[in-house]
Amino acid sequence: MDSLSFGIRGAVKIWWVLTAHLYNRDQRKLQQLDVQGIRDSRPAQEIITEAESSSGSSTGSSGSTGKTKGAFRGTQTACRLGELLWIDVSGPSDEDYDLIAERFGLHAMVGEDLRAHEGRPKLHDYGEYLYIIFHALSYELCEDDKRQDQSDAHSDRFANRFSLKISEIDCIVGSDYVVTLHEEPVAPLEDLKKRWNRSPDMMRMGAGYLLYEIMDEVLDDYFPLLDTVDERVDELEGRLFLTQDSRFSERDGMSGDIFALKRTLVQIRRIAGPMRDVVNILLRRDAESGGKQFAYYQDLYDHAVRIVDVTDTFRDILSGLLDAYLALASNRMNEVMKTLTAASIMLLVPGLIAGIYGMNFENMPELHTHNGYFVVLGVMATAVGVLFAMFKRRGWL
Repeated sequence: MDSLSFGIRGAVKIWWVLTAHLYNRDQRKLQQLDVQGIRDSRPAQEIITEAESSSGSSTGSSGSTGKTKGAFRGTQTACRLGELLWIDVSGPSDEDYDLIAERFGLHAMVGEDLRAHEGRPKLHDYGEYLYIIFHALSYELCEDDKRQDQSDAHSDRFANRFSLKISEIDCIVGSDYVVTLHEEPVAPLEDLKKRWNRSPDMMRMGAGYLLYEIMDEVLDDYFPLLDTVDERVDELEGRLFLTQDSRFSERDGMSGDIFALKRTLVQIRRIAGPMRDVVNILLRRDAESGGKQFAYYQDLYDHAVRIVDVTDTFRDILSGLLDAYLALASNRMNEVMKTLTAASIMLLVPGLIAGIYGMNFENMPELHTHNGYFVVLGVMATAVGVLFAMFKRRGWL
């Protein structure tokens, strides 16, 4: 395999993709490995044996060659000295799971969790490595909105329904390696690979910094989504507080749009809340081990807190919008009832007069009056006119 300028070698699996990048801090080289290269990237056995013999009984000493401080604390190395390995698997197969479990000696429970799909972020500490679950978010307009955009020039103002796509990312972090697994390609990770290929030295700070870059790319993608939600909230406010001469029909369907947007925010909040807790644990662990990446994880924590706060704010605004919408709908119903009541009263007087003279009594002098019919019609019209003017003045019509 031909080498590129920064030392790539190996092969890549297509369509379900496994990529492995090995960075050597001493040589400042970035290599792309195939499956066999992943297996060959283990520490040399004779180096480990020599380190164990030189350390004697103090195998837990931090000065042992077989040990390294790593991202957070003293953990067993999985690569040769000075190397950092990142394996990213999109749509992993059973063979991929077996390879990862065998290569890094994963606990059986981790293997089960990797094949399952968790609903929320979490962090488990297995001593030699961390197992982290977090989620990437993306969105797209629903098909109904796409058709509306093509047929209605004003639909952009009132389109509020879009589907949220949640992609789970399973991450295993050791002292000198990071493994990420996900069912479909994740745009933030692809962007990070391109940046790393352009600037291999950005990963010289080790696995802890690589984890920060991965999570930072994922969290940064939350903010365009929140900006879109903000625009939708503004659109809903514009629809709600229309001027008096606007059509009431423009408010129709608002309750469905509000509930759809609240459901989206609930999904974001269910992911962002535990994500904040995961980052907080990482922050504490790094502080306990010397705080080499403290500033970076503090930045992650600030992002997570901001996402949670913005999501909660939008949910409160939408709750207020829903209450205002229901109040306006109730007021509209009251206006309709006043109009119907006024119309009923206006029709009641002519009906009463017609009912009186429709009785079949023989002694009703008015029935024999020459101009009685026209007089009665005039009385009816006058009564209706007076009632109409009164209700109009009171704003019931």
